Amino acid sequence: MKKIFCMALSAALLAGSVPAYAAEESLFTKTPHTFTARVGTTEFTKDGKAQPLDVPIYIKDGYVMLPLRTFMQALDADAELVWEDGIQLAKVTMQDYTLSFDITGNRIWANVGQLPVFGQMEVKDGRVFVPLRDWEGVLKCFNRYIVDADALSWDAETKTAAVQLTELTAVTANDTSSVKGTGEAAVFGIPLTERYDDIKSIGGDYFIAKKYVNTDGDILGAPQEYENQQADWFLLNQQGKVLLQYSNKDVLRLRGFGDGFLRLDKRDGTNLILDMEGNTQFTYGYDDYHDIGSFSEGLARVMNYEEGKCGYVNTKGEEVIPFSFYSADAFSEGLAAVGVELSQAEGEIRYGYIDKAGNWVVEPKYRRAFAFQDGLAKVEDTDRNIGYIDKTGKEVIPLRYNKITNFWNGKAFAQEKSGEVFLIDRTGKKLKSIITGEYMREHGNGIISIEVEEQVAPGRVEYVRLYFDENGRVSEKDAEWRMRLSEGLAPYQDEKTGKYGYVGEDGTWVIAPTFDFARDFEDGYAVVSKKVTLANGKADVQWGTVCHPI
Repeated sequence: MKKIFCMALSAALLAGSVPAYAAEESLFTKTPHTFTARVGTTEFTKDGKAQPLDVPIYIKDGYVMLPLRTFMQALDADAELVWEDGIQLAKVTMQDYTLSFDITGNRIWANVGQLPVFGQMEVKDGRVFVPLRDWEGVLKCFNRYIVDADALSWDAETKTAAVQLTELTAVTANDTSSVKGTGEAAVFGIPLTERYDDIKSIGGDYFIAKKYVNTDGDILGAPQEYENQQADWFLLNQQGKVLLQYSNKDVLRLRGFGDGFLRLDKRDGTNLILDMEGNTQFTYGYDDYHDIGSFSEGLARVMNYEEGKCGYVNTKGEEVIPFSFYSADAFSEGLAAVGVELSQAEGEIRYGYIDKAGNWVVEPKYRRAFAFQDGLAKVEDTDRNIGYIDKTGKEVIPLRYNKITNFWNGKAFAQEKSGEVFLIDRTGKKLKSIITGEYMREHGNGIISIEVEEQVAPGRVEYVRLYFDENGRVSEKDAEWRMRLSEGLAPYQDEKTGKYGYVGEDGTWVIAPTFDFARDFEDGYAVVSKKVTLANGKADVQWGTVCHPI
């Protein structure tokens, strides 16, 4: 939960704080807190409640000395403190941010550098003490601010120091998941087995599996440190039958390459394009093509780095569109976005669309161009205005927006230069205003997030990230699984057990959470894995696939 502390303001000032961007309600709840420390005693309180302290507070060189561990854990119960006795160094971590307190050198180090230090920190009676004056810089590093001199007070008569803070809790802190139910047991396509160390779907009821060489089990999710190690490779069907197998001695990598083809990278530097029976369609090396993309609609984008140009080849490796483009994307709906260099001296690149004969259908005049989907493509002009065109190049949604998303259920989100976000239809008609904010981000499946700011005190602004679908705001936890929906199901981690299962579009468990790792559904199957202990006592991971239940 995100908590931010700032100096307590008067009730009138807090009530009068106005969001810089429109929101339906305040983005934060505000709770005042008071910390007191009485010198010469162990009396340290938060809101009148005693905090655990077994050594007295004291004054040194005119500074009230506060115990580091007690104060930090009073601020946040999850704060962690690590003490390195040999070098007299204390490290405090809160919400993934760490400060280092060098007692011998009397320095406080943050990620951004050294903080100003007043007085002398020291270890006394087994506790690290920090001068009260130093806490202003410390609190800022943890997004807890002192902005009013009156917030740090000293009562000479009672010898009591007081710190007044206001706790800000973002509205997202209380976001909860609507996932319900229990789900059914999974039905397996490829039964769970420790024979492989990873399985990936390549579509069309085919899967590529690999088994790493010289590893001793317990590999979950194909961790990055194993990616470049030697492995044996397998092509499997939906029941797990091995259709093709390649040894690590000859092969570096096997991958799906689109349109029902495979790419086999060999150790001798040659690369083979294969069909699903393992028949070679064509072979190429570095001297032929420096880079080749997956096939889409029968063509693959190829780049020759020596010439700095892109073109296209067919499934036999034959050049069908010459190497004449600065950049090129995959074909979609019969057209591909390509870029040409208008001025080599200035590096001016413009993008348009070609057909499969290499003819211009939409002339190159855009700063950026994206793939066609359902007859429309997103483009950006040289002034960074974004909209949609049809296959004739006609602007269907005028290029006037700062950002715009892909369409989902016939609707998209479009953000004006002002920051206001609208829901629009495929004609560009504004259906409703969503919110005004900054940094709109598209997450897929009709989910967006917006950074919204609010002035929480004079001269201080805080930000919250909110999530929306076409109907309005959704919780971050619900957005998490909804943006992963594929074929009506989304992998989701159960909060109680930590296990993964699959949730349906209505937020109900469909496949019970029993796995330690789960990928998206593709063509009716999803890859899953589970940690196991083998008969010999060693830990390992079993991989397999589950079938779509509908």
